Amino acid sequence: MTASNNFKLQSNHLQTIKALAEEIACPVEEVNTVYVSTLTRLESSARIQDYLTVLASKKVREELRH
Repeated sequence: MTASNNFKLQSNHLQTIKALAEEIACPVEEVNTVYVSTLTRLESSARIQDYLTVLASKKVREELRH
């Protein structure tokens, strides 16, 4: 799975996207779009990259639940 901006996701990100889609009953494609956008934004300003998956997941979950 790749995003429209050719951002290739690692397998852990793909698993996270699928899990989020199931959890919030949202299409994988929609979750992927929001996740990639969120992750890209976070990566651009993060000095420590260790928890970006957790932070991106939280933000995506909040955004898509509302």
